[in-house]
Order: sequence, then structure tokens, then C-alpha cells
Amino acid sequence: MRSLALLGSTGSIGTSTLDVVLAHPERLSVVALAAGRNRDLLKAQCEAFRPRCVSVGTREDAHWLRSVLPYQPDLHWGAEGLLACALHADADTVVAAVVGSAGLASTEAALRAGRRVCVANKESLVVGGALMHEAALAGGGELLPVDSEHAALHQLLADRDPATIREVRITASGGPFRDWPLARIQEATVAQALNHPTWKMGPKITIDSATLMNKGLEVIEASVLFGLHADQVAVTVHPQSQVHAMVGFHDGSYQLQVCANDMKVPIQYCLLYPEKQPGPVAPYAWDGARAWTFEPPDLDRFPCLGLAFEALRAGGTAPALLNAANEVAVAAFLQGRLRFWDIQACNRETLARIPVVPAGSLEEVLGADGAARRHAEGWVQART
Repeated sequence: MRSLALLGSTGSIGTSTLDVVLAHPERLSVVALAAGRNRDLLKAQCEAFRPRCVSVGTREDAHWLRSVLPYQPDLHWGAEGLLACALHADADTVVAAVVGSAGLASTEAALRAGRRVCVANKESLVVGGALMHEAALAGGGELLPVDSEHAALHQLLADRDPATIREVRITASGGPFRDWPLARIQEATVAQALNHPTWKMGPKITIDSATLMNKGLEVIEASVLFGLHADQVAVTVHPQSQVHAMVGFHDGSYQLQVCANDMKVPIQYCLLYPEKQPGPVAPYAWDGARAWTFEPPDLDRFPCLGLAFEALRAGGTAPALLNAANEVAVAAFLQGRLRFWDIQACNRETLARIPVVPAGSLEEVLGADGAARRHAEGWVQART
């Protein structure tokens, strides 16, 4: 029996994780839930799973939750609440699904405490990847990737001699603007950018998919997770989202990982690893006709992907700068304060202006994150 602390329980990854828990009641239980401001859904989750530790966004939300729940869990809020859930004594597995760099400290703490951490918060690895590895090594924690592409690579690279690997390729759906001309992309609206053709996700990651920044962050994540340099990681646009990753070997051959485009598959892989059990997603159906297509990404129309490769090559705090600027820019776009094309401009400007330094500690990484946010917010305000 694995006992879970689920950080980000009301998001798309969180709700899918709970579906996996329901499919394996004899193997998985929930001891802690942490969410932000969706307190009504969190209330329903608490009533269904009865976690012993619960965290919400604010003190006011915590007081409200205490007044409406039929039982009395330990209640927390804010950043302290994330840590309380991640470090709960009864939790041996943490699903880190808080969006953005807000999940960095709780992910690091859980690894340092020796937990298995299933990371759906890619920003933790993008912003502080080396620090996450150090924390896992120091505390005996285990790091497993929930992103479908990285879970695929985890399977494809298992027990492989690194000397045999020529490259890895992660796939991208191409997002809602894959076939749009550049002029139309530049004027895209919020509603258009949120209309993803394949995946149902939260607003921030959906906008990142429209700019291909999400894929850029995944490139950095792959490098961090598997010890790959920038020239060993590539992106292939695959609109059907059935092939999730590929590994190319020096002899010219490739191996591919295929499964349904349902996040419950990689979530279950991480929770039950190394076992593979039947779950809530049906096996991939091979008895129907289908066509798969593959194409290279267009960096002129999707420059955020190129910026991610630049940050990966620069190293140090460059990925943290890019991620922070992007979080500010995406939030401003969703609020109607920036145009769609301004997202990449804000990211580029911040990466160019803020000095890159070695990422030697969590404090240095968070300092770079803060500097980039301040610069990006100033850039946004100058255009509002």
C-alpha cells in the first residue's frame, strides 16, 4: 500500500491521480491533499478520500473548510501547508502537481525527506533540477516523472548504457496553432489559445502548449532527468499524440513508446512503478485504421521553443529566468494585459537582460526567479 500526499489535487493532474487511486484501492490511499482556491472541489475530495492532512490557499479558505467538512483533518494553508502535506509522517509518496515555481520548495523537501516524488510540476526540474537531484541523493528520495513524454523516456531508457544513446525525441501535438500562419498566430485571442485540440489541461499549461513553451520546458526537464546535453534532445510534432517519446541509438535504430493520450497512464506508471497493472485506461486499440504524422517544429512561428534551448545551453539560472518570465507573461495574457505574441517577446527580453549565474543553492535559484518576475512585470506594465 502506497500512501499519497497529493499537491495540487484540484487540477487536471490531481483529479486524474484520484481516478487512479479509485482504480487501485488495495494499493493506493490518500493521506494528504493540498489545493489552491477551488475549495468546493477540495471539499468534495476530502469527503470522498478522508485525508488526514489538508491544505488550501488562504487562512480564510481553511476556516471555511473546517466549518463545512463532516470530520476534522489537520488544516493548513499557503506555502506552509504545501510543506505540511508533503512531509506528513504517513505519506511515502508525493505527487507534485502544483503549477509553477510555487511547488519548488515542497518538491525539494519531499525528496530530502526520502519520499518517492512523482513530479508533474515540471518547473521544479526546470528551475532547480540539479538541486532536486542533490536533495534526492541526500535524503534517499526517488524522482519519477509524470509528464507523458518523460514517463515514456523513463521506460525507454531503463537499464540502457548511456553510451549507446544518440538522441531522444519528445513529441508535441503542435497545439491549436500548428497550421496557422505567423500573422494569424501573432493576433491569437485567449479563447483561441485555450482551445487545445488534444489535451484538457489547466489554463497556464494550455497557453504554454499554444506557444510551445511547454515543450521547451520539457526539453530542459528531459536534460535534467536523464543527464542529456542540449544536442541530444529534440522535438517532433506529432498531432495525434499517440507516440510520446522516441530514443535513437548510434546504430540508426529507434524505439518508440505508445499509449493512449490520457494522463492517467503515466500517473499510474509512477505510482505503481516498477509494476504495470490494469488501470482506469483501456489498452491501446490496434484493431482500427489510423494514420500518424510527424513533422519538425517551426521555430519562427513558435520561438519560445528556441528560447528554451538557449536557456538549456546557457545553464545556471537561465532556465529559472525563462520560466519566471513566462509565468508572468502568460498570466498577463490571460488577464488581457498582453497580446499573444508579446509572451515570447517578454521571455526573450528577460532572458537577455537578467545576468545568468550558477544555480548553486535554492536561495540563488529563487533569487533569480524573483529578479526575472520583477523585470517581466515591469515590461508588461510598460505595455499596458
